[in-house]
Amino acid sequence: MLAQLKIKDFAIIDDLKVDFSDNMTVLTGETGSGKSIIIDAINLLLGERASNEMIRFDKEKAIVEGLFYFENKKLAELLIEYGIDASDDSLIIYREISRNGRNLCRLNGNLITVSQLKQIGSLLVDVHVQHDTQRLIKTNNYLYLIDNFCDNEFHDELKEYQEALAKYNSTLKEYEMLISENKTNQEKLDFYEFQQNEFRQANISLNEYEELQEKRNQYVNYDKVFESLRSSHQLLEANRVLENIYESSNYLSRISSISTKYNEISETLLSNYYQLDDLKNLIASEIERLDYDPQELDKIESRLNVYSTLKRKYKLEVEALVEYENELELKMEKIGNFDFLIEELKLQLANLFKNLLSLGLKLREKRKLIAVDIEKKLIEHLKDLKLLNTRFNIVFNEINIDQEDFLNGKYFQERGLDVLDFLVSFNLGEPIKPLSKVASGGELSRFMLGLKTILTEKQKLSTVIFDEIDTGVSGITANAIAQKIKAIANKTQVLCITHLPQVASISDNHLYITKIEANNRTYTEIKSLNQEERIHEIAKMLAGDNINEVVINNAKNLLKIH
Repeated sequence: MLAQLKIKDFAIIDDLKVDFSDNMTVLTGETGSGKSIIIDAINLLLGERASNEMIRFDKEKAIVEGLFYFENKKLAELLIEYGIDASDDSLIIYREISRNGRNLCRLNGNLITVSQLKQIGSLLVDVHVQHDTQRLIKTNNYLYLIDNFCDNEFHDELKEYQEALAKYNSTLKEYEMLISENKTNQEKLDFYEFQQNEFRQANISLNEYEELQEKRNQYVNYDKVFESLRSSHQLLEANRVLENIYESSNYLSRISSISTKYNEISETLLSNYYQLDDLKNLIASEIERLDYDPQELDKIESRLNVYSTLKRKYKLEVEALVEYENELELKMEKIGNFDFLIEELKLQLANLFKNLLSLGLKLREKRKLIAVDIEKKLIEHLKDLKLLNTRFNIVFNEINIDQEDFLNGKYFQERGLDVLDFLVSFNLGEPIKPLSKVASGGELSRFMLGLKTILTEKQKLSTVIFDEIDTGVSGITANAIAQKIKAIANKTQVLCITHLPQVASISDNHLYITKIEANNRTYTEIKSLNQEERIHEIAKMLAGDNINEVVINNAKNLLKIH
C-alpha cells in the first residue's frame, strides 16, 4: 500500500504530507482544487515522464516522496536484480525534478533510472486516469489490455517474439536492398571493370610513388645538393682535420698508463676519427654517384603525372587510391556472387519466418485462453454493475499464412499476429457490435471498471488508483460502481477520486482537497474528514449549496449513520 506521500513545490502544491490507510480512501473536492495533481505526483513516483512545467512557479525544483509496502514476489525478485535492499517489504521512492533539466530518482536511497522506476512502479500500483476509459474506443489498444492479464512466461515469450521479429525485419531489409541493387549491378560491374583496367594500366604503388618523389626532389635540387656535398667534403679535408684528430689520439695513448681517463679520451678520439673518415668517404661516393639526367627527370615527371591524374579524378590520396583498387576486386566479386547471396538470404528468411510464425501462434493460443477467461469473468462483473444483459466476445482476426510466402512481412506486428476487437451487446435482443460503436460513456466506465477488477485480482498490486472512473453514471448504477470499487478495496488498497456521493460514502477514509488563496498565491490543502465533516461533504455532493435537514439525513443514510 501507499502509506505516506510528501509533495513539495509541485504545481499549486506548496508543501504537503498525506498519510494513507489501507482499504478504500476517497478524495473529493471542487474541480481544480488539485485532486488530479496528487495523482500526477504519485505517477511521478511510478516512473512517469517529468516536465519542468510541473515545478511550482518561482521555485527551482519539485520533490515527491512516497512510502510503499508490498507483497509482490515478482517485485521482490526485481529489486534483488537491481541490488536494492527491501528486506522489510517497504520502499521509499524519491523523485526530484529541476528547472535545469536534472531528474533524480532514488529507491531506498539507491540511485536508479526512470526506466527502472517505471518497471518497478508497474508492479506496485495501477493508476486509472480519466482518459484511460477512452482507450476502449480504439481497437489498437485491446491487445495491450489483454496482455496485461497474461503471466510472466507469456511476457518472456513476447520478448522472444519481438527479438525474432527484429532479426527477421533486418534480414528482409538486407534482402530487399540486394534485390534493388541488382537492377543496377550490370552498370556497376561495367564501371568497376573500367576502373580496374585504368588502375592496372597505371600500375600504381605507394612505394614507387615515394621513391619517385624522392628522386624528383634530388633532380630538382641537383645544384644545391652537389654544392653542399662538395663543400662538406672539402671542409673535412681542409687543414688536416682528420689527421690532427688521429695524432691527438696517439699523443693521449702515450699517457694512458698514467690514468684511465686519458685512455678513454684517446679511444673516443680514435673512434671519432674512423667515423668521420667513413663519413668523408661516403660523401665522396655520393658526389661521384650524383648525376643530373634531364631525360630521367622527364620520365619521373611523366610517371608522377599518372599519380596526379588519378588523385584529381578520384579525389583520393595515393594510399587511399591503392586501397580503393583493392576494394574494386571485392565489389566485383560481390556482384559475381550476387545470386549466391540472394539464395543464402532467402534460406535465412525462410527459417526466420518459420520460427517467427511459431512464436506468434504460441502467443495467439495463450491469448485465446486468457480471452475466454476474461469474457466469462467480465460478464459476471458487469452484471454486478447493472449491465445485466451483457454479451461480450473478444474476437481474433483470421489468419491464413502460407509458409512459402516468407518474403512477406505484413503478417507480423510488434506484439504478434493478432488483431482484436471487443464485440458487445448491453441490451436484450440487440446483436453484438464493436464496443467502440455502441457503448455510452457510462457503459464504457463500467466496462473499464470490470476489466480493472479482473486485472487487480490477477496482478496482486499493492495499490489501485481510480481517477473519476465513475464519470457518466448516476442513480442505482452509481451504487453498483461504489460496491464494485469497495469489493476491490477488500483485497487491495484503493485511492479513488470521485464526484459521486454514493462512491464517497462507502469509503473507509475520506480526504477533502481544497484550493486556498493567501499572500497572493494559490495553495492546495488536504484534510482527513471526521464523521461530521463527512456528513457535510456528502450532503454538499448531493445538493450543492442547498443543504437542508432532508439532505443531511440522506447523507447520513448513505454513510449508514443513524
